[in-house]
Amino acid sequence: MGRIRVLDKAVSNMIAAGEVVERPASVVKELLENAMDAGAKHIVVEIKAGGISYIRVADDGYGMSREDAETCLVRHATSKIFTAEDLEGIETLGFRGEALASIAAVSRLEIYTRAQGEDLGTHLSADCGEEVELSDAGCPVGTTVIVRDLFCSTPARMKFLKKDFTEAGYIADILNRLALSHPDISFKFINNGKEALFTSGDGDLSACVYAVYGKEMKEAMRPVSFCEDEVAVSGLVASGLMARPNRNMQNFFINGRYVKSAMLAHAVEEAYKNEIMVGKFPACVLSLSVNPKMVDINVHPTKLEVKFADEKQMYHCVYWAVKNALTQETRIPEVQTPPKTSVFPAVVEKPKVAEPIRVEAKPAPKIPEETKPEMKPMKKPSFSMREPTAGVWPIPELIPPELPKTEEKIAEPITNEEAEIILFEEKKETVQPERESEETKDEAPVYQICGQVFDTYIIVEKDGEMLLVDQHAAHERLRYEELLSQYRNRSIVSQTMLIPAVVNLSAQEMATYREYRETLDALGFETEEFGKQSVAIRMTPEELAERDLGELLLEILTMIANSRKNISEDLVSRMLYSIACKGAIKANHRLHEEEMKALLDAVFSLSGINTCPHGRPITISFTKTFIEKQFKRIV
Repeated sequence: MGRIRVLDKAVSNMIAAGEVVERPASVVKELLENAMDAGAKHIVVEIKAGGISYIRVADDGYGMSREDAETCLVRHATSKIFTAEDLEGIETLGFRGEALASIAAVSRLEIYTRAQGEDLGTHLSADCGEEVELSDAGCPVGTTVIVRDLFCSTPARMKFLKKDFTEAGYIADILNRLALSHPDISFKFINNGKEALFTSGDGDLSACVYAVYGKEMKEAMRPVSFCEDEVAVSGLVASGLMARPNRNMQNFFINGRYVKSAMLAHAVEEAYKNEIMVGKFPACVLSLSVNPKMVDINVHPTKLEVKFADEKQMYHCVYWAVKNALTQETRIPEVQTPPKTSVFPAVVEKPKVAEPIRVEAKPAPKIPEETKPEMKPMKKPSFSMREPTAGVWPIPELIPPELPKTEEKIAEPITNEEAEIILFEEKKETVQPERESEETKDEAPVYQICGQVFDTYIIVEKDGEMLLVDQHAAHERLRYEELLSQYRNRSIVSQTMLIPAVVNLSAQEMATYREYRETLDALGFETEEFGKQSVAIRMTPEELAERDLGELLLEILTMIANSRKNISEDLVSRMLYSIACKGAIKANHRLHEEEMKALLDAVFSLSGINTCPHGRPITISFTKTFIEKQFKRIV
């Protein structure tokens, strides 16, 4: 008997399914593309348990006849292409004819369909691709596909799936992108009985952005329109102020198909050059209408990757389309002071070190005593920051440990003679306290503050040298060391916000948040879901301004996602870096002498550390000899 044999049909179907059906989101994507190719104007997607136990996709397209229903589960059966020449100009989303056959091979599949002009529909059922049954059914025009018990025939694949809400997040991400690519189609997404997405299908792309990303992103979008030769670019791009720490909100569509392209992403980011900070990425929804013969979409089974006949032209068109949209209207962001009640954490008031700058403004509202959280006294003085009061920036201070309270006793009246006797005895028994030995006495570092330059660097004379201290790097290191110690001892002190900060997330970010919410809890955050794709932050591990919280949460979720969701010690350190950075004194901020002294006392107490958590130096020294050489006093 020969060594080469033809595989059984069931086995070959399972192998094909492995290329197309990786997870529940793959099933939803294939079924949605079929529905859109069928001319549907309303599509409903319903899932349960992350799509593993139940998926339903219903559309009002033109449906299938009884004859088509009998053929739809055969591999490579398709209505999209007929000849080899058709592959050169594909204008539909699906065309391989593998989707339904692959899904049927690894699940329990049911299809209800009725074509236009027919009085009776067809019901088709298949159990892991083995038993296919056909029968008449009463159903509306269109097609409804129900997938139950995904991977029931290949249980080994189940161990590669994530938690239910993570898989549901992947499905939501696909739905969001398809809704943005086809604003003329109404999409409805139901997750475990709750509506997670709804678009009207009226053709308004801005309305779709509002439904997917929220009001803030929708208001920051600018229209894009550019046409050159056989390439037309349209859509929306967000202002640089809405840049994010990841590319989750970058959407590119080629002839209505969502694609991933590093070249297109680079073109957009180059157009934003000098508009956004390094490490931030713009949000966009760009649709490219291209001659189908200029694009090869038959590159990968998932059809997410494409090849262009002329990449330079595509890059040129996208770059100038975005550049023109950004420059046609100059927008100067308004500087708005956040409401005082929204940024002040409800913490116990601390003793003042120095009198703050007087500003004519109404005092901040007092916090009711019952709303203040109890804070445990710290054994050692800790460098911290107070939130600004009446428009004044925070003043660093040393928080002394609380002294134990003693009960006060009411003294009974005494006579003059008794008072004289008591006074004499006190003088007689008074003993001078022993002086601390020189070995145990902690001497404060001797230095002289000479001033502050560029509102960023503190000039200090110490031990015959001139030092420049970066105030932001110094405070960032101090905050990081304190947070790291608290994290290891599981004692991070959180600050309660009077008004929670609400942060809008993408579908993938929301899935990461739901899976790793406990990690945020361990870092000192207290959060909860707020609406469909928003998170409310109620407590923070730092005294942070509300305007920094959204960016910080996105940075942490991006770190978790980029680390392939492996919570290592290094990842925790990097997350604490970001928290410390957001809570540290900023550059270009004038400090009082008392503030500088408190900061320098803490910096000089660090042992063998002279860098911030990101590796930048805290202190640079200039010796007297070096300075005299510069002035040619010595040779």
